[in-house]
Amino acid sequence: MNKSRGKGGLTFPAWTGVLFFWMSLLFSSITIGQETISEKLAPSRNPVKSSSAGFPAPEKQKPSSFENSTPDKKLIPKQSDLFLLAEELFHAGDWAEAQLNYNDFLKFHPNDPRIPQAIYKLGSVDFARQSYVSALRLMDFLILNHSNSTFARKGLSVKGKCLFELKRLGEAEAVFDRVLKDNPDGTLRWEALVYLGKISASRTDYKKSLERLLKIDEEVRDDILRQEARRQIESFIQKGLDKGQLVELSRQYLRRYPGDLALIRLMDYYRAERDFGSYQIVLEDFISRFPTHSKAEYYRKVQKELKSDSRRIMRIAAVLPLSGERALVGQKVLQGIQLAFNQLSLVEKEKIELMVRDSGLGRDVPEIIEELAEDPNVIGLIGPILSDEVRGSAKVLEQYQLAAFTPTASSPGLAELSPNIFRNALTREIQAQYLAQYAINEMGLYRFVILYPQENFGHQLRDLFSEHVKALGGTIVEAIPYERSQSDFKEQILKIGGVPDDKLKKIILRHIKRGTRPRDLDDKGIYSRPVVEGGVFDENEVEGLKVSMELNYDAIFIPGFYDKVGLIAPQLVFYNIDQVQLLGTSGWNSRALVDQARKYLGSALFVDGFFPNSRLPRVQKFKREFLATFGEEPPAYSAQAYDSARIFIKLIRENAKNRIEILERLPQVKDFPGVAGTTTILPSGDSEKKLARLRVRGHRIEEIE
Repeated sequence: MNKSRGKGGLTFPAWTGVLFFWMSLLFSSITIGQETISEKLAPSRNPVKSSSAGFPAPEKQKPSSFENSTPDKKLIPKQSDLFLLAEELFHAGDWAEAQLNYNDFLKFHPNDPRIPQAIYKLGSVDFARQSYVSALRLMDFLILNHSNSTFARKGLSVKGKCLFELKRLGEAEAVFDRVLKDNPDGTLRWEALVYLGKISASRTDYKKSLERLLKIDEEVRDDILRQEARRQIESFIQKGLDKGQLVELSRQYLRRYPGDLALIRLMDYYRAERDFGSYQIVLEDFISRFPTHSKAEYYRKVQKELKSDSRRIMRIAAVLPLSGERALVGQKVLQGIQLAFNQLSLVEKEKIELMVRDSGLGRDVPEIIEELAEDPNVIGLIGPILSDEVRGSAKVLEQYQLAAFTPTASSPGLAELSPNIFRNALTREIQAQYLAQYAINEMGLYRFVILYPQENFGHQLRDLFSEHVKALGGTIVEAIPYERSQSDFKEQILKIGGVPDDKLKKIILRHIKRGTRPRDLDDKGIYSRPVVEGGVFDENEVEGLKVSMELNYDAIFIPGFYDKVGLIAPQLVFYNIDQVQLLGTSGWNSRALVDQARKYLGSALFVDGFFPNSRLPRVQKFKREFLATFGEEPPAYSAQAYDSARIFIKLIRENAKNRIEILERLPQVKDFPGVAGTTTILPSGDSEKKLARLRVRGHRIEEIE
């Protein structure tokens, strides 16, 4: 008989019965996957064989109390089969099956010396599956009852990680201090140091955190731990240390890591502040102390360029595709920016300069931005124009503390990616929010139908409009998609209560003859009913019958393009949905819509950011000057870029002298009178705009005053 003892002096066979009973009670409420621990420990399946569908094969249930029951010896699988199978599954990453086999091993072989290892593996699986509470309790049990086991020492480390993930930092720190002090396993001690560094950093005690992490970097041989330590060191230097702390660190590590990182970060600070003297001193110091560094040659080039350009003129950079397949859009954006700079006074032109770089033909946009950002005189950036380029530039923008103001990128959530990303684009979010607010707050409309194209932009506008309508107390009665290839919209219109003339009159006549009335409107598919507006009735005949439709909604939102709207609007009238407000987005704004469907758009309202025929004096001035300069009317991209440049110029006129001040003041821009809409920049970096409200009148589109 195995005479090994656990804590408290119980013989192995005796305390394993207590183990399973105690675990079944203590852990009965802890869920792992779809089972509780007590369910997993119960004899619920043949531990080796399972059904072809992956579910346990059925088996007769035995009593669940391990103190009052003994497994049938005929049903007990071989000891090596269960444990080795569990190990194989564990290392293959099949954690669910591994858990089942470890549990069956614990159940059927309570005297096996590998019990601590099985419990440790169960807890490790829970940790890997982010079931931190369950993993913590298993490790506590292991540590309490198998304190002399190697796996108890490993379990202590996992316990610390669980506490860290559960944000119980004080307890985690105590556990990792214990690991650091008592555990003979060097890897676990260094891992504890990494976590202690993380804990110190979370408390903004970067100095203490760096001391711990640098100890790992200097002494540990484990490459993975060293890489993790260095990653954290670089993160702290980049985000957590002020100039004084960086100077101290650079002196402490004069010619070795991380003194180089401290100097690079100091350069970032002085560059962003346009402190040319300090910037050049640190630049020279870096080249002198780290002559063979991978960045030394690059900084020699920067140093040479600074000496060759001694001017202290503020620069706004523009990174645009001026060649390649997107060159046309890039040129239009550049024209808007150039017009804004052309309007500067002679005195201002001596202080502010436009610097343009071509991002076309496959050039790496972040690399272009980094080259520009090394110049302390560059205090702001207009561009990039594509959402993917903006995303890819976030890291370098943050490193150089440079604000990027994109006039065109419109992907949802783009500005929220970084505090250095701003945009002045007409996004779907802006249009949906503005339409919902205007329809409910100004027009008194509350119930809406949405007819949307079965495309990504249609889904986004449907969801955004619905979200804002509901937030304002409105209701979406129905949302129905259509295919981009459609030309007949009968099916969609019938679903929202449309009825053709002949059928409408038949319905009324039937009710008149029967002496009944149409069913009441509701939200369960009865969206319309006929209403008699006039007629002469006798027992047999009806003369001069006039019928209209009463609808169970106030407006139809159609977030499509003008070509489909031009087909939908006449068909709505054909099916007697003609006394309803139509709402649309900038995709409606086309002369082709007027030519195609002007007779059917009397009650339509749509929005756009830029309307070149606006009566606003600032828009007319912009239009005249653009036409005189470039020989054509300005498109929306040019207008949005013009406004972006003018916002930068406004901040410079208000005494913003460097990148830090630009970053601080951009989110404070409120009600800027732009030609592409009155603009407020939100804390997120996105813009909120008062858009142009448009309608069709006669043979033209006009702005609603």
